[in-house]
Amino acid sequence: MKKNKRFAFRATGFFAVFMICFYVYTRLITPKFFTDIDWPTTTTYAGFYDLEKNTADVLFLGSSHGVTSFVPQELYNQYGITSYNLGCEQQGMVTSYYWLKEALRYQSPKAVVLECYFCFPYMVDEPLNTEESYTRKALDFMKWSPVKAEAVKTICAVDEKQDVWSYYFPNVRYHTRWENLDRNDYRYKEMAGKSGLKGFAPLYFYLGEAGENFVPHDTSETDERAEMAPLMLEYLDKINDLCRENDITLILTITPAMAADLTKCNAVQAYADEKGLTFISFNEQGVYQEMGYQIAVDNCDDGHPNIWGAVKVTDYMGAVLSKQFGIEPKTQRQWEESREDYDFIMDQCSLDHTGDIDTYLSALDHKEYAVIFASKDEFTGALRESTLAILRQLGLSAELAGQEGCNYLAVISDGKVLMEEVSFGTVEYRGAIQGGYMPLYAFSTRDEEGNGLASVQIGGEEFSKNQSGLNVIVYNNQTRKIVDSVWFCTYEPENTMGR
Repeated sequence: MKKNKRFAFRATGFFAVFMICFYVYTRLITPKFFTDIDWPTTTTYAGFYDLEKNTADVLFLGSSHGVTSFVPQELYNQYGITSYNLGCEQQGMVTSYYWLKEALRYQSPKAVVLECYFCFPYMVDEPLNTEESYTRKALDFMKWSPVKAEAVKTICAVDEKQDVWSYYFPNVRYHTRWENLDRNDYRYKEMAGKSGLKGFAPLYFYLGEAGENFVPHDTSETDERAEMAPLMLEYLDKINDLCRENDITLILTITPAMAADLTKCNAVQAYADEKGLTFISFNEQGVYQEMGYQIAVDNCDDGHPNIWGAVKVTDYMGAVLSKQFGIEPKTQRQWEESREDYDFIMDQCSLDHTGDIDTYLSALDHKEYAVIFASKDEFTGALRESTLAILRQLGLSAELAGQEGCNYLAVISDGKVLMEEVSFGTVEYRGAIQGGYMPLYAFSTRDEEGNGLASVQIGGEEFSKNQSGLNVIVYNNQTRKIVDSVWFCTYEPENTMGR
């Protein structure tokens, strides 16, 4: 009897250790998408599980069109409405349905806003209307429960190319990654959920000339309707039924997109009329004009708003949620705490559209940044006193006025000046930024002929533009990616910027 007990104890211990090791192994090899890329899907879903229960009054679902259109922090700042964006790239209605089911295990939303671009055929050769990789990005970090088991069963029944067991045992799908693991794989706890944007993905480019001739929809022009993809329509019905069962207001939308033609909007409007739902087309003349929207400057490309367009879309939606559906404001800790993150991201996105040297340098006063200044050739001749004052505000103190012909290098990271040197000889820095994790090698020098050279290598990769004047490289220590690399012609009175 004692032997049997010892054997059972050892077997149980072995099984427990095996399961822990297997869990760690599968977590390591599963691809992760954090805030060091434009579409941080893993951060979105890990961050959702960090929310306190029953605090989000609104959930956003849909493809990347919705991910870049609805800003939970903006909605909270302006209307006091708590929300979370559960959208992701190429999120079809099947994925939207199961993430809504999963979300209802943790939250009790009063409204769900569904972006409907993917109701229509997108990838006609794919049974799920989307690539397998995007389905997995959305499902891999959903917690295991009967909801995920049902989702996996459905996905693999619809798409016979996918294997049920590869979801339960990710090593089946991802075993080839073992030799290519990177820092993200080993720092999941540090990076997962590490964004105050609550699922929103900010883009900051301008569509420009390609959008200048866009004409918002005049719904009186035609009543022709595009055909929804049958599977997408089936799961749109399921989403509607699930919302009705839980007394949730479902609002359908199509966000600003040149590809979202009037026939698609007519089809969603007809569905909404049939089901007694509200549909908002942000491409419709009245809505478009009320927002003051301009696709050329408010969209990043032909299908996705940039962060400034997203603010307009979100503010419009906030008025609808507040005034039409009576969702009341409230104060909630997790949204209060992320105000600063949102302000920082807005400032960061604005950098790309800032050309004045003083305005630009003033925007670098954030502890999340690492900033490297490296001179090349003459750079002091036209430095303004106002610019020198801003450099002093950043913590720099070297005397640059009257130092024609010098070399200059300065490194700021985590709110501290790691080095600053001005010299007529070579100035060099070997060290690390991002709390000591990211190697940095930088120098400013001149060759025997007096020609300058400015180099800034972060993680072994060169980022300096190596242009005459003052080269400035901005790195985000939190997201671990380059924000900007520019130079200012500080030897000319205009102090013009180059990228």
